Amino acid sequence: MASIPVTMQGLRPVVETSINGKPAAFLLDSGAFYSTISPPAAKALGLALRPLPFGFRLNGVGGSSEAWVTTVERFSLAKLDVPRVEFVVGGTDIGQTGLLGQNVLGLADVEYDLPGGMVRLFRANDCGKAIMAYWTEGKPYFVIPIEPRSDRQRHTVATVQLDGAKLNATFDTGAARTVISLRAAARAGVHPGDPGVVEAGWSTGLGHRVAREWIGRFNLLKIGEEELHNVRLRITDLGAVDTDMLLGADYFVSHRLYVSNSQHRIYFTYNGGRLFDTSTRVDPTSATIVQNDATSGPTAPANDAEDFSRRGAMFQTQHDMPHAVEAFSKAITLAPQDPRFPRQRALAYLIQRRPVLALDDLNTTLTLDPKDVEARMLRADLRLRFGNPGGAIADLDSVAGQLPREDATRMRVGQLYSRADAFDAAIGQFDLWLDTHRDDAHRAEAQNGRCWARALANKDLDQARRDCDAAIREVPGNASFLDSRGLVAFRRGDGQAAIADLNAALAIHPSRAWPLYIRSLAEKRLGQAEAASRDQAAALALDPHLPDRARKYGLA
Repeated sequence: MASIPVTMQGLRPVVETSINGKPAAFLLDSGAFYSTISPPAAKALGLALRPLPFGFRLNGVGGSSEAWVTTVERFSLAKLDVPRVEFVVGGTDIGQTGLLGQNVLGLADVEYDLPGGMVRLFRANDCGKAIMAYWTEGKPYFVIPIEPRSDRQRHTVATVQLDGAKLNATFDTGAARTVISLRAAARAGVHPGDPGVVEAGWSTGLGHRVAREWIGRFNLLKIGEEELHNVRLRITDLGAVDTDMLLGADYFVSHRLYVSNSQHRIYFTYNGGRLFDTSTRVDPTSATIVQNDATSGPTAPANDAEDFSRRGAMFQTQHDMPHAVEAFSKAITLAPQDPRFPRQRALAYLIQRRPVLALDDLNTTLTLDPKDVEARMLRADLRLRFGNPGGAIADLDSVAGQLPREDATRMRVGQLYSRADAFDAAIGQFDLWLDTHRDDAHRAEAQNGRCWARALANKDLDQARRDCDAAIREVPGNASFLDSRGLVAFRRGDGQAAIADLNAALAIHPSRAWPLYIRSLAEKRLGQAEAASRDQAAALALDPHLPDRARKYGLA
């Protein structure tokens, strides 16, 4: 029915579409029951919203979100123009237009060939007993039954086994990394706090809720006939999501899957490369994991610059940077006037820690397209690293002037302005982002960014405190948020409150130089000379430039 090109952006499979003639990139999300557009993106695209039935809300990993519906008059996907397509509007702004979900991907059978940069929709006729793994040419393949689709159950769900526990697993390309629920992990015998279970930060999803994550090791994960031994999986509270496990994009990038909705089964093969973002590979002949750092990428031949671009993106996702650079270079050779390809190679060079080559490619991109937002953002970041804040601010001013008011990139612009010590400009960008993202999982991050900018600028400290309080209420155990509020307290002359917040931050991450140094200043102010001397020595051992930084902000 259709072949949909997919480009990996890290572990995010992205599909290019257009809405009423305007470019609109969507995250390919097999875990979304319906295609969605974020409210800021809908506003930027000029889409009219209509209410959904009373009480209707979107549910996801991040809790729930208010929702509306919109009709797109002309939606273009994979060279097909589809009139009057409905989208649900709601959820967290993910930096793309929205999510391409099961009302498209579940139209018929679907093949997920992310290693080959393609998703294909098939209409199966008289295929009741056919083997749908058509690409295997007699080589081994795996099969797993899935639940039948219905109006209430649109997801691709199968039963897997984790250390003997049976789990419902949803095949979810929209989840960057595979994750299991706290209850499912407990059924498999693993709990936060157990030996070997480590904290892994925070997870976000559709709603505004933020949840703590851990990584645990499991002896055996069985997906149909495929056996994966000694796997490390993320664990979190999945909230309103009615599943035990999300098999995420980190699984899809090493597999090729044909979801036969007509037969209620998945045919799949292991294609090579990293599994669950670790350094292990599966032996496809024995279906067990072997230790091997080698990676492999797409095997289909590349015919044009677009093919090489998608191939390079997959190599990059698989951490095979030499082959990624080679593929992007071929794309540049075939289409030297296309600004996207030097930008892609610049990202690969940055991962390889070759910033001079990356900067050269970004300059090329911006010569070809001065309005390339991502290239300007990357160049601003590099200019800051190279000690050129004036050049970085010039790039950021250019981006800030061309973005739609609601654009999610404004938070990144604010963060980079803060790093360049352009605090008023940073606060302005955070103001715009927060005004247009009122039900978003990243609100606490933006509130902390605005709090931090005000604290460093030593202005509007009462408002800074309110922002930090709001961020900490949403995410109580975030060390960065706590040390921001500690700096605000220090600025306000409340040494005891500063020390309390900095103690809490350092209890989470004991080896962070900045909170150690600010705590030493607070201790010195309170006459705790011995503690101040000890903290200052520990901070300077981690970063000897801290006194210069503190003096620059009037802290010492």
